[in-house]
Amino acid sequence: IPFVPASLSFVNSFSTVAMVGCRMCFVRLIIFSVFLHSVLGDVASCSHTFPDGNTFDLSGLRKSIGEHDWYADDRNGNMYYFNMCADANELPEACSYLDRTVQAPVFQVSNESECFWLGQLRSMEWELIDESEPAAGVELYYFDGEQCEGGVARDVRIQLFCDPEAGVGRPLDYYVLEEDCHYSVTWPSKYGCPVGAAAVLGMSGWTFVGYYLFAVATYLAGGVAYKVWREGASVGVEALPHLDFWRELPGLVRDGLQFS
Repeated sequence: IPFVPASLSFVNSFSTVAMVGCRMCFVRLIIFSVFLHSVLGDVASCSHTFPDGNTFDLSGLRKSIGEHDWYADDRNGNMYYFNMCADANELPEACSYLDRTVQAPVFQVSNESECFWLGQLRSMEWELIDESEPAAGVELYYFDGEQCEGGVARDVRIQLFCDPEAGVGRPLDYYVLEEDCHYSVTWPSKYGCPVGAAAVLGMSGWTFVGYYLFAVATYLAGGVAYKVWREGASVGVEALPHLDFWRELPGLVRDGLQFS
């Protein structure tokens, strides 16, 4: 029988115990992850940049664990409970029979206390309300929801219209629209406006005109004030800023056209 040093035997035994322990830790980690998923639900990125450079950030609208979900209603008295970029935090009482086997970002509770889930978080898509005018707003599109009669899957669009003066806004202020199991939640909010530099490029035509006129007025008022107070010019045409340049501009344009 070959001789095995005691130290080597101890190392082998320790390695075996360590491997078993690591496997148990890995199993426990998986179980814990599943538990967290079942309790906390899914979340998704709540900011998105479109190919044209416009970025929208809805992080301020996502309800954290323990907060009540957003809610709205329609003209028929049906209620809608939803979260932004995440599954709903609370299961409506009428949906208790689901026993959390279905997690969804949006639930509908009908006026007859029936419960339906209107989409899935994993199917969430970002879309512009109007691709020709990105500053109009953005929408979250949830689809692959519970099937209606005839096999049509429910879906819902949460449409955030850009309104800087609305603040956060309230979806309850506007009725949810429904047509053939397709739902639309309308929500004017500051969060419906693009953020960053692309927001200026994506602004509406009249908004751009307003900014342009404001810039021109600021330029003229500032230039006149400077020439009157610092250079002693009299109030009038002679006080306009860069007057020589503006007088020469028509001739410069004419010369440019002749040589082009």
